[in-house]
Amino acid sequence: MKPCSNIWRGSVKLLPLLSLLLLFACGEGSLDSVTDQMKRGVPDESSLNVSISEYNGKKLSFVLKAGRIDRWNDKRIMHAYKVDITSFDSEGGTSSLKADSTIVDDARNMVFAYGNVKLVGKEGIVSSQRLIWDRNTDAVTAPDAVTLTKGTNVLRGRNLRTTLSIYPTEMDDISAEGFFEESIFDW
Repeated sequence: MKPCSNIWRGSVKLLPLLSLLLLFACGEGSLDSVTDQMKRGVPDESSLNVSISEYNGKKLSFVLKAGRIDRWNDKRIMHAYKVDITSFDSEGGTSSLKADSTIVDDARNMVFAYGNVKLVGKEGIVSSQRLIWDRNTDAVTAPDAVTLTKGTNVLRGRNLRTTLSIYPTEMDDISAEGFFEESIFDW
């Protein structure tokens, strides 16, 4: 009878421990654990040294090259850094946009360029710190200080409104450098 009583005593000692384990391990709180959602600031994908070509049907619309791209798929937004965008128009002409960073908003079909922005079109060069390109209408706006260069002539102003070809062009608060005659002034 002694061997059975040792087993019985051991079982009785384990019974409170097993009861506590069952009481807390199977509680409903542990079964309802919720995993936190990812923070909204984290992109869905990040890529380095990227080149993206966008087509309109079979025709190349633009090529975007960037040192880094962060994309949020649900917002349809892409942030690109160290950017060079080459756009192709319907006549086969090209325009080039370079900037430190851009936000491409596919939902609104807009491109926002920031930092050392340079737009080169067939009618001149625009330099600014900020530029907005509405891809729906090909309208370009530079709301801050702007330098517009055509050949050796330079216009400075604010609130530039133009197209990717940089013609026609409107600007506020204009100052000029270079040789200007009304007969050759065709901006």
